[in-house]
Amino acid sequence: MKKKIWLAFFCLMIWLLPLTVFGATEILRLTIKPVKKRYAVFELVQIQFMIKNISKQPVNLNNLSWPNGSRWLYALKIYDKKQNRIMPVGQYVFRKQPTAEEITVINPGEVFEHYVTVEEMYNRLGPGTYTIIGLYHNQRYNRDGDQELWTGEIASKQVEVEIVPLATEALDVYINNLRNRDDAQQQQAAMQILSLHRDHRAISFLRGIALQETNPNNTEAVKSLGLIGEAAIPALSSLLTSLDQSRWPEIIYALGMTKSTKAIPYLVPLLLVKQEENISAWALQALANIEDRQARDLIVQKLKDPRETIRQIAVEALGKGRDPRSIPLLIEMLNTEFRANVRRQIAKAIYLLSGEIYSYKDYQGKITAFDPAKDLSQDEKDGLHDYLARDRQVSEPEDPE
Repeated sequence: MKKKIWLAFFCLMIWLLPLTVFGATEILRLTIKPVKKRYAVFELVQIQFMIKNISKQPVNLNNLSWPNGSRWLYALKIYDKKQNRIMPVGQYVFRKQPTAEEITVINPGEVFEHYVTVEEMYNRLGPGTYTIIGLYHNQRYNRDGDQELWTGEIASKQVEVEIVPLATEALDVYINNLRNRDDAQQQQAAMQILSLHRDHRAISFLRGIALQETNPNNTEAVKSLGLIGEAAIPALSSLLTSLDQSRWPEIIYALGMTKSTKAIPYLVPLLLVKQEENISAWALQALANIEDRQARDLIVQKLKDPRETIRQIAVEALGKGRDPRSIPLLIEMLNTEFRANVRRQIAKAIYLLSGEIYSYKDYQGKITAFDPAKDLSQDEKDGLHDYLARDRQVSEPEDPE
């Protein structure tokens, strides 16, 4: 009798397993394809998204009943040749509000196509070979009696794109254009091209432009130094001593943009308690852009800073980082932190790192659960799935027919 029961249970599990897998992973299949395999620097890199319905029911790509309106969210994860993640400086996700004319349901076997450009989500890419993975995201939504399937998030297989550098003769022209103070637009274009190529010859010119208070490109020059990277750190350091503190935020930010550990010694003195609070905050934000254990340890130290603002920014920096080792530290801090504003930031950081909801004491001492709908800014909501899906293991699906 027992053998028959176990046999029946085993057969039931065999029957249910395909349904479970089908419902979880086999509704839609996403494939991406670059319009071209090779692009020139500053040429728009266009990516085709192809979403195929591989289920036996119609699939709703767009939830028109969502309280905040419908959202199609497309995102790209981009890695360089060394498998370093290229992080967007601006928006994390390209958002698109569907129009009435656009398709919202695809039938079994159909493929929906959409195009996005890399520049809608990232700064332009410099020369090199990049691996790209596509993500499509929509809020999961269940409704009793609904005959259509709704989807959450799907990922594509990876593709490669090459950004071809300009010839030396062309870069020489842009170097000459840096000297042209009469054409600000031409000078700005030269900064962008040369910084993407990490052309070290531009460093001295960019430093000179940054020092020109009347030049409309002086802020762009500082940013370009940061994009050039490690070789520009001495020039950025000299600007800290040469320019007024009103210009420090952009310089400190640029030091972080270099992503080099050699910028850390220049940022550490700015973290001291005796420094102005906002200067320490800028230094913390710059350290958050440097993926290094030393930078992370410096941020962790500031979790015990006597200044509330600094503790809050340190928590924010950990929340926007990628290291899951930060989660236990933040959970422990949630139980000991005495400022409600910092506690709220801790709960937010834990959510961004793990997707878990934690409660915290508000200003009146009441226990309040972190609410993503209310406690995240619109930019954070737009970028949320990028935070939570960044370590996804992507399978190798077939191309749509």
